[in-house]
Amino acid sequence: MKKTWNFSAGPAILPKSVLEKAQHELLSYENSGMSVMELSHRSSLFQAVIDDAEAHLRQLMSIPDNYKVLFIQGGATLQFAAVPLNLLKDGKAGYIVSGSWGEKAYQEAATLVGDRAVILANTKENKHTLIPEVTEIPEGLDYIHITTN
Repeated sequence: MKKTWNFSAGPAILPKSVLEKAQHELLSYENSGMSVMELSHRSSLFQAVIDDAEAHLRQLMSIPDNYKVLFIQGGATLQFAAVPLNLLKDGKAGYIVSGSWGEKAYQEAATLVGDRAVILANTKENKHTLIPEVTEIPEGLDYIHITTN
């Protein structure tokens, strides 16, 4: 079998062991008689999937308990609107622009909330070839947005 390496944004290559486990559990996840794709999002078995994913993500990225982890659908472009509409309260939103997706996220927020969306750092002058250094974080930000790819 030929194996292709996918380095594009979005879905990427998975380790063979992960694919084999998914294959094994496709018809009956955790011996439930249903695949994980058939589980009710309200079931305890699916909640365990979400809890496990969040715990692993927190460990992998050192996310402290006082931060929320959101698993949301709709793709990046939808989230560019959903994030400021849901997270912006009384303050401002800080944007670290490190590429075209970060630029799109900032533009969408600026369209929705005007000057309450502020750029903290931008690497456009460097053709977005690096993650910009943020030298100062102003007070009163409700959140900071960065797209790292």
